Amino acid sequence: MKTFIQISLFIFALVLTSCQDIVEIDVPAGDTELVVSGQISDKDSTYVLLSTTAPYFSEGETSVISGARVSLWEGGSELSLLSESSSKPGYYSSDFKGSIGKIYHIEVDITGDYPNKTLGTWVSKADTLRACPPLDSLKQATLNRTTTPRAFEEGEFALMFFGDIPNTKNYYRVKRTLNDSAFAREIIIFDDFGVDGAYFGGGIFPPISIFGPFDEEKMGEEKDTLTVRVESVSNDFQSFLTLVSSQSQVGSPFDAPPALVVGNIHRKENEREYAFGYFSVVGTNSNGLRYKP
Repeated sequence: MKTFIQISLFIFALVLTSCQDIVEIDVPAGDTELVVSGQISDKDSTYVLLSTTAPYFSEGETSVISGARVSLWEGGSELSLLSESSSKPGYYSSDFKGSIGKIYHIEVDITGDYPNKTLGTWVSKADTLRACPPLDSLKQATLNRTTTPRAFEEGEFALMFFGDIPNTKNYYRVKRTLNDSAFAREIIIFDDFGVDGAYFGGGIFPPISIFGPFDEEKMGEEKDTLTVRVESVSNDFQSFLTLVSSQSQVGSPFDAPPALVVGNIHRKENEREYAFGYFSVVGTNSNGLRYKP
């Protein structure tokens, strides 16, 4: 009986695999819309990348928008006109750096032979550039299940010493780079709820384990170099990043339901007509560590 069941299951599997048909799903293409991505900080040059949406099953590169007028505003005054890169169409930049406490937004004027829904004048929601506390240091330490902080896997870790700015609600984003390569699709955000003004690395709060364990160095290989950048962001931007993160986590029964990810870009004369993407206004600090085996 057991042999019969095994043979029957084998034949059933063959029938299933031999009856597979390719089903092509015809997904209607929506209107092509504008995508804006950019940032101003107190440390780096200002940049804006203009592109468009693409069909769901598109495999080519996303189209960019060249020849636009992109301007940076502080309060009600135009400060700088961003220049488009000659080697990277659709990428606009300025050497201007923001100042703590000032309010910034961008305006984007698009004309020419582009989809109708991308044409016209677009603006980002004005936002204040917030101070970011210094990232005092990154230190290497051996962690395991008995140390503070703990690590489930014993090894060499990078610890971040960092103090929150007191008496104000703060939101932070952390970006990590290992050997000049950023961690793909990584979004790390946190706030100071319950730890207002705390210093991580002294007193009751241990330093933050920000990376590890490092891979053991192999003969002839360069030692790993870790760079950590902390950004002070707005509540709106952290909400946007949270939504982006939830929509990019797919493949489990606990995935968030599909949601429209809307940023802070809208048509100048109509706030209800939005583009995709976000122009962020951030204060930032960074520090680095070279791994020592």
